[in-house]
Order: sequence, then C-alpha cells, then structure tokens
Amino acid sequence: MKMKNYNVLIIGSGPAGLFAAIWLEKLGLDKIAIIDRNPYPAGGLLNDGKLNFDYRVGFDIDELQIDRAAAEKMMQEIKEMFIGFPRCRQVTFIDNNRKLLALADMASEHGAQFIAPEQWHWGTDNGKALVDYLRGYLKKTDFLLNTEAVAIEKSNDNNFRLVCRCNKKQINYNAQVILAAPGRSGAYWFRDIANELNINNNFGPIDVGIRLELNRQFYDFITDSVYDPKFIFTTKRHGDKVRTFCTNPGGRVRVENYGDFQLINGDALFGKKTKNTNFALINTVALTKPLSDTTEFGQSIAKQFFLLGGGKPIVQRIGDFREGRRSSFTTFNSTTRHFEVCKATCNATPGDITLAMPARIVDNLWESLKSLDKIIPGILHPSTLLYAPEIKFFDTHFSTDRYLETNIKGVFVAGDGTGKSRGIVGAAISGIIAAQGIVRRG
Repeated sequence: MKMKNYNVLIIGSGPAGLFAAIWLEKLGLDKIAIIDRNPYPAGGLLNDGKLNFDYRVGFDIDELQIDRAAAEKMMQEIKEMFIGFPRCRQVTFIDNNRKLLALADMASEHGAQFIAPEQWHWGTDNGKALVDYLRGYLKKTDFLLNTEAVAIEKSNDNNFRLVCRCNKKQINYNAQVILAAPGRSGAYWFRDIANELNINNNFGPIDVGIRLELNRQFYDFITDSVYDPKFIFTTKRHGDKVRTFCTNPGGRVRVENYGDFQLINGDALFGKKTKNTNFALINTVALTKPLSDTTEFGQSIAKQFFLLGGGKPIVQRIGDFREGRRSSFTTFNSTTRHFEVCKATCNATPGDITLAMPARIVDNLWESLKSLDKIIPGILHPSTLLYAPEIKFFDTHFSTDRYLETNIKGVFVAGDGTGKSRGIVGAAISGIIAAQGIVRRG
C-alpha cells in the first residue's frame, strides 16, 4: 500500500497542535496533517474555555527560552484570534483596578502571592463552536481523525513513518517532521514512544489536591473582579508550594474517567449558571530517588480514592473535616449543621479525604485554606465541599532547544503533555514556537 507523504505530521489536535498548524500555514508551509484518535478535534479546547493572558500563568518563559516581550507579543496575536469568536468574552479587567491592588496587599499580609491576569472565557457549552472557528483558519491542513497513532519509526532517509490504526486497519504515513502535542491524555503513550526513539525525557512535578465547591455568595467578593483568581502559598510547615487553579463562578464539579480511576475537575457553562463556585487547591509534588516516577505516585493516590469511594471520588464537608469525622449520606445535607447552604453538583461518595491523601499534602492544603479564609472570609463555611482527588499530570518533561526540537532531529514537542505548558494560552505559544522552528530548519 502506498503511504501518503507529508512535510509535517502533528500528533494531537488541542491548542498546541492547532496553533502550530495555523502558524505553519502562515509561514508558507504546506502538506501538513493533524492526527487524533478522537472523532472530533480539540483536546483541552473542549473544557471550560478560560484564557489567561499573563506571562506568569500557564507556562514558564525560562522553559520555553523566551523573554517577557516575546511572550507578550505572542499572547497578543493569540488573543486577537480568540476574541474574533463572538462568544469569547472578557471576564477580568486589570487596568486601573484598585480592588486588585488591595487584594494583593491583603494576600501578602497572609503570606500569599496574588495574581490577577487579564482573562477571557467561552464556556464548555461553546467548545465545539470555538474549535470550528479556529479550524476555519486552516486551508491546507488535513485532519486524520478517528486515527490512533501506534508507533513512530525512523526511516532510512532520516524521515519518519507514523504507524496508525483506523477502523481496525493499519495505515502508515511518512513525514519529514513529527510534532508531538499529545495533551495530557496522550502524554504517557508518547513517553513510551520517546523512550523507544531514545528521546531524552525525565519526570517533572505533578499537582495533587482537592476541588472546593461553595455557595458562590462567599466567593463573589473576589470573582466579581477576577474571574479566576490565582493565589500561591508557600507553606510554613513544609515549605511546599500550593496554589488555587481553575476557578468557575456559577460552575459545576465533574468527574473525569481514566479507566481504573477517576479524577475531579470543574467547569462552567456560558449560558447556564449554578448557585455555586468551585476551584482547585493543589500542592506541587516533586520526587527524588528511589521513586522519581511522579506518574506512578499520582496514579496510586487516585486508585486509593477510587477504591475507598466505591468506584467514585470522595467528597467531604468542611464541617466534618474540621471535626475529624467522615461525611456520610445520612447527614450530608443536614440543616442542623447548615450543610444545605451548598448543594453538591457532582455525584461523589461522602467520606474522609484524609484516608487516601498523604498527610504532608493534607497539612499543606489545610494550612493554605486557613490563610485563604483570612483573605476571603466565609470559604470555610461548614457547608463547603472538598472533593478529591484532583491531580494534574504535567509530569513528563522533554529537553529541547530554543525551538522545542528534541535531541532526535526532526522530532518537536509542544503543549501540556510534554511539560511545555499548563493551559490553553501556554500550549498555543509552545505550538507557535515549534512551528517557527520547523520552518526555520528548512
């Protein structure tokens, strides 16, 4: 069977892959294909749809080997594209906002850093329309959907053969360049492939924690000014980093399935709001020898919760947590204990999160929560819900050059799944940088 030849094959159709393809076309390259095992492309673009335009959020300029000016220039170009989508609206305005300065001072008094980025949002219910809008920028790129990449082989002419499976049939594609942007869901598949190709990689940190859900009246004070506020704590007891992440005013908590375990996440719809707000509080965890595999560590925590929750994540009321007792079905909505103030939006198992969460992480989360309650009084109302586990696997890191090319020439990486970003804007920037490098190599 004759194999189709491409200049560039992009693995993954999330923001890193899509923006890489858009920039490759802008820079004059053709014969590009995006391959994805899913029937609809998008990756992280189908989630909540929050954009943070701040060089301190979602990516590391040192990791990407760019300066602040270059980052801000790319962010502006990315923003101009996104805001052309009619349902993408600005939700945080930072110019001359005295309330934000006051919040930063208040956070500093309690040992926290407060970051308020310019933010835009389109909501989970507008995700597919947003992806269709971005795909409209692509005129020369093929989409190979419902097609699972199985292996990458180096051919005799220093090109690459991508072995794929579609409808149970094997299909092969040739390319001069491979750009791996597998996202979080494909990160470990690509790590195995990278090891077979002798691509240098190592274990990076993961984020392990909880998602809080509370009656939005307690958090509207801040989310009325900052849609997704960023608080960063360094704990006194252990010296560890804890941060808030992915705030969803009027949002919902939801479950993500990973086969033999489940994780908690949250989002918000554009057209329908709840009476609650949710956000993650996560502890950054790095490991050294003898166990440096942060993936295995995080998955072991998730599986423990899955076991104790009877096949579901665990949820616990703050009122129960403070008293050292597990939450139970019989008292979960007790009016006597004021638990009715916050109605759960997710079907998790009432229980005790401390049974499955390592003690050091519980210490860090509780210390940070108490500090946050001093900045925004009310979040530790007895009815507030603690869901676990929320784990962010950004832990496979690839050593790359200035243009995100690996030690194997012709293989580039981008996006969250390769340790180059933590969010939509950062993933898009990494895709753009990789595209520039691909064109530069000729």
